[in-house]
Amino acid sequence: MCAAPISAGEVAWILADADWERLQLAAAEAFAAHDLAGAADSWAAALRIGRAHFEADDPRLATSLANRALALRLRGEAAADRLFTEAIAIRDAAPAWLARQRFAPRARRSTFHLRLQAKHAGAYDENVRRRAQTLLSAAQTATAALAAGAAGRAPDRATFQAFRSTPPDAMRKVLAAAQLLAAPAPARDAELEPAQEGS
Repeated sequence: MCAAPISAGEVAWILADADWERLQLAAAEAFAAHDLAGAADSWAAALRIGRAHFEADDPRLATSLANRALALRLRGEAAADRLFTEAIAIRDAAPAWLARQRFAPRARRSTFHLRLQAKHAGAYDENVRRRAQTLLSAAQTATAALAAGAAGRAPDRATFQAFRSTPPDAMRKVLAAAQLLAAPAPARDAELEPAQEGS
């Protein structure tokens, strides 16, 4: 049996992207366990990979910067503000990065979906890009909230575990950039609002 040759893109994914994801996941687990030192070390290592291997407007680099900045702020280090500013600038440039990405059609379970996808390939690409832009916009809002001083919390484990089964492509990069960000914790007042409205 002959395996298909590995493309340069797949090699790049294996070496840089997979290491970045692994470190972000380790950091998320450490942060959820209140191990700031462990999270900070993994976020720092992920940032080094991002700076060395990702494009300057790659939203995953913004995620690395924001997560690292959060760790520095929790340690009381002034460099956090500079990293948050850089993260926001990269998030602002992410639409240009997104425009350069190719989104491969996903396998569908039904013949109907396969035919529909083949017949309306442009609509498929447009829908995927719209979804990607929505995810990146939400990450931009979250990054701005963290930069403004919102408390951070670990990414939801179920959410980031779900994207790990997706193929290594542009959408996986978008999902990682959005879902591996240490999300702002909701304000206590916002948590209480639904209960107050129902009373």
